[in-house]
Amino acid sequence: MKSLRLVSGLCACAVLCLVTGSVGGQSSPPASAETVNLLNTLTLAQGTAGDEGDIRSIIRAQLGSSIHVEETPAGDLVAKFPGSEPSPVVLLSSHMDEVGFQVRAITPDGFLRVAPLGNWYAGAMADQLVTVRTSRGAITGVVGVRPPHLMTEKEKLEAPGVSQMYIDIGASSAAEARQWGIQLGDRITPQSSFLQLGTSDKYVSKAWDNRIGCAILVQLARKLATTPHPNTVYIAWTTSEEFGRSNATVEMPQLKPDFVLVVEVGITTDTPDVSAGEQQERLGAGPTLDLYDGSISTTPAIRDWIAGQARDSAIPLQYTTIMQEGFGVGTQNSSYLFRAPSTALLVPLRYAHSPHGVIDLRDYTNTGQLLLHLTEHLDAAALHQMMGRE
Repeated sequence: MKSLRLVSGLCACAVLCLVTGSVGGQSSPPASAETVNLLNTLTLAQGTAGDEGDIRSIIRAQLGSSIHVEETPAGDLVAKFPGSEPSPVVLLSSHMDEVGFQVRAITPDGFLRVAPLGNWYAGAMADQLVTVRTSRGAITGVVGVRPPHLMTEKEKLEAPGVSQMYIDIGASSAAEARQWGIQLGDRITPQSSFLQLGTSDKYVSKAWDNRIGCAILVQLARKLATTPHPNTVYIAWTTSEEFGRSNATVEMPQLKPDFVLVVEVGITTDTPDVSAGEQQERLGAGPTLDLYDGSISTTPAIRDWIAGQARDSAIPLQYTTIMQEGFGVGTQNSSYLFRAPSTALLVPLRYAHSPHGVIDLRDYTNTGQLLLHLTEHLDAAALHQMMGRE
């Protein structure tokens, strides 16, 4: 299609050198081909909860040998960046895993039944291609969908549940599927392509949640290695968030942060299926501060300090509130979100938890710039201000 341009692997350098633009008042420096390649590589890699090995390898390679990285027993990657002062201690965190499925049964006819790894709307996966990771290599399958010719009018209006999903890998029997290497528990991820929408700053791919946060922290880590900052910064790339482990859960007893900031995706409300009165977060309008999502409740003091820093650096800042109950409650004791003042900075995303999400590169660039500005200015006085102790 003329409106889509494929950017794949190292070829992105040849296809795209600079991406820039300004819509709705937001402007930012151009995103480099290196940034596009990083996003391409991270989003198209496969890594569900507890199976993030490929993502760890990419992040380690991107950081290089000059940045020391520790790996925790849970598979988290943690890098420390001492500044001019030992405190405050700041933890920045993004999770590496993506939503996916695993094989729960093989039918006698060779179809795969699945269990979800993360929060899925089954309708988003109907008739989509997927990759099954087996010990013998990757196998492509398609999520089966009943043809409308065989549906009643009521069935056409009802989205199937995940329990009804099945994957067709082309096997004619369970024995043949097993012969190809399929085993119960094998992980499954959507297949996608990294695409530019027209000539805009908008890009399509899978797994933006939360590979985009991982990429921002990779590039921030490179800068912090040579940028003065009045604090000690830890950057953590964590595991299994999509399957019940809270953000900012790091198995490192010696880590005692004074402030925690999660870098995540935000849920946009700028599409035709959302009424104007409900719109909060828009694509291309800058990073978003998470005021409330059922897990995080950002205090007014934290909000005001970050908003002031955004104004000082001429970076647009949005706000969002999502009403979801009980999110992350099961892991409160182990997540630093519940042991230190915390908030989340979000990169707006359309169509979350689907094979084809859409982001705006200007939001990515501005989120990274704001994070760098925050770390350069988060000293003891700023921490006291955010804790309401002025």
